[in-house]
Amino acid sequence: MVLAGAALMFAACSKTEVKNAQNNVIGFQPANQVATKVTGSVFPTTETFGTYAWTVGTTGEFFIENDEVAFDAASSVWTTATPYYWPKNQSVDFFSYYPYNASGAVPAVTANQISYTNVDFSATQVDIMYADKAVGYTDNANQVEDGQNAYEGVPTIFRHAGSKVKINVILGENEKTEGDGTITKWEVTLKSVLLYGLYIKGSCVMNLSDASATGIVPWTKPQDADGNYVWAVDNTLTNATDNSLYNDVQVRNLVKNVGQTVIPETYMLPQALVAGQQKIRLTFDVVTYRKAPGAADFVQYLTQTDIVADADLLIDTGNLNTSILAWQMNQNIVYNITIGPAGKQITFDPAIDNWENKTVATNIELVI
Repeated sequence: MVLAGAALMFAACSKTEVKNAQNNVIGFQPANQVATKVTGSVFPTTETFGTYAWTVGTTGEFFIENDEVAFDAASSVWTTATPYYWPKNQSVDFFSYYPYNASGAVPAVTANQISYTNVDFSATQVDIMYADKAVGYTDNANQVEDGQNAYEGVPTIFRHAGSKVKINVILGENEKTEGDGTITKWEVTLKSVLLYGLYIKGSCVMNLSDASATGIVPWTKPQDADGNYVWAVDNTLTNATDNSLYNDVQVRNLVKNVGQTVIPETYMLPQALVAGQQKIRLTFDVVTYRKAPGAADFVQYLTQTDIVADADLLIDTGNLNTSILAWQMNQNIVYNITIGPAGKQITFDPAIDNWENKTVATNIELVI
């Protein structure tokens, strides 16, 4: 519901006069991370977001209902297209979300709960964000700055509702020199990268952490039994190869110790990782060359095509700081996968089978 002017906005109050209306417009100061004095995390001025507001003491009505907030370059403020003004003698609560009215990513909002239902991350692929609730404000504040500009307005601190995953592939040791001077080297061509066994649709319900608090009040994120901040999954996997997603088919000639991004930053449904379920599959060709001692050139002697290697996306090192047991809300996860084409050196394990004793049953007699 978009209210058309100041008179309508104050319909709940008994005849309110607005003095210095230009300075009394409700503004916003969006940031991506924390609540006060943030540097380098201010919301980009080229984007917009949606907002809701409630006047304290009223029920069943929004003061602002899902209106769009954009940056006004002319006045250097974040505001709605039709201005809203601070009511007199009454505080206002605010909740904002991003992106504004994006299909499949708009939360259901009440004063104490926000929820996303059956969001398809494979289709949406947007950075879904929700803001901490700003409770009990009566005027524009000045808390967030980007090192250059300070915007006066409702502190609007965004959190990422999804996970972000990036995968790099690195060619490791691809050349070896033997004691006799023989050199073996490998050329690796990566042909495709596939993620599969993923949950892609989910729902998330967050409740206000403290309904009696004022200021910047966070929402309680959903947790699973292991304490991971993940969504409830809405799609099922009937076999290990379900949901084959983010298939990157591109020929890449790998260079030693140079990482190549094969899955760029991709928004994923926050989910617990299960051994043997969420996997990455690499398909590549390997050509092996050898150069004999004293020889001028390498000789190609082995070509392997369409080699397929699967690996779990669950990383359990026994250390929580280095393990990836879940893709959690607000986490940016980077996998670095090193391909070592040399493998192990071929060695031999010689042994001699035991003699099999055989005894002749009868004596042999020779007659001379």
